[in-house]
Amino acid sequence: MNGDLKLTFVLKCLQDYNEQVIDAFKRSAARQKVGVTGEGILSLAYTAVQQGGGAASSLNFNEYLRMVDMGAGRGHPLGGLRSMKKTLQSKNKTGKVLVKDRMRPPKKIYSKTAYGKLNWLINELLYGYTETTIAVLKEEMEKE
Repeated sequence: MNGDLKLTFVLKCLQDYNEQVIDAFKRSAARQKVGVTGEGILSLAYTAVQQGGGAASSLNFNEYLRMVDMGAGRGHPLGGLRSMKKTLQSKNKTGKVLVKDRMRPPKKIYSKTAYGKLNWLINELLYGYTETTIAVLKEEMEKE
């Protein structure tokens, strides 16, 4: 029973974490006006399953949302630099120079959200289980 209770608790924590991340992700995307068609937001999904003696979770979404988060894509490299020829008039030499391109600004919709909520998940897994176990034991003792 104790193992089942612990596994059930871990799965519930993972489901709660993923639901919170997806809700925050949607709010952040709406606030920063990400997604013209809305397909990226509709692609948000998660799974939390029992795997062996433990639990596993994965958060899934379209890959281009990650590129929006980093500020990359559509010909804009991560650094936002492009190479062009430049001639120095004083020395009469020509060479390549890196110039800031019109770069896409990163819109932190994923990283801040997912990693920011990890502390909640860690604390819930560390301390929430003991509180849940105490409540279940009290309930069983009251039944007897």
